[in-house]
Amino acid sequence: MLRDVVTPSSNQNQIKQDSNGVLLFFDNSRSKFLSASRQTYKFGVKHRNVASSRWLNIIDGIPTNVTGYKIPRNATITSITIQCSNNTGTTNFIVRKNDNPATIYSSSLSTSSNSVDNLNVDIDKDDWLQIFMSVTSGAVDFPLLVLELAWRE
Repeated sequence: MLRDVVTPSSNQNQIKQDSNGVLLFFDNSRSKFLSASRQTYKFGVKHRNVASSRWLNIIDGIPTNVTGYKIPRNATITSITIQCSNNTGTTNFIVRKNDNPATIYSSSLSTSSNSVDNLNVDIDKDDWLQIFMSVTSGAVDFPLLVLELAWRE
C-alpha cells in the first residue's frame, strides 16, 4: 500500500533531515515526519505446543522481561506481523515498554498469521520493548512477532 506524503500545509516542508542526518518524509496518514527507512525487531519462542503465557524472546533466547530491545531514537511502530506454524486456540500478543505493565499495543491471533500495517504507536529514545504472549486457549507452535519501526522527528 502506498502512503501519501503530501505536504499538510503550505508552511511545512514535506522532506527534512533530523539532527542525526536521518531523512524524514511527512506521512500524511499519521500526520508526522517519519524516516523512509524502516527497522524491524523480531521476538519469538523456539518451542512447539506452547500452552502457557510467557514473555517472547529476543537474541539467543533472552526473554524480554529480562531485557528488551532498547530503541536508539524516537520512533513510531508502523506495522506488526505475527506468525506461527500452528495455532489451536487464541493467543494475545501484548507490546509493552520499560518493564511497565501498561499495554501500548495488543493483537490477537486465532489463525496461523496476522499482520497490521497501519499502526501509529509512538515510542521514545531509550525505551525498551517487551512482548508478552498470553495464551487464552489451545496452544501455539514457534510464535514469531515482528515489529516495524520508522524513526520519528
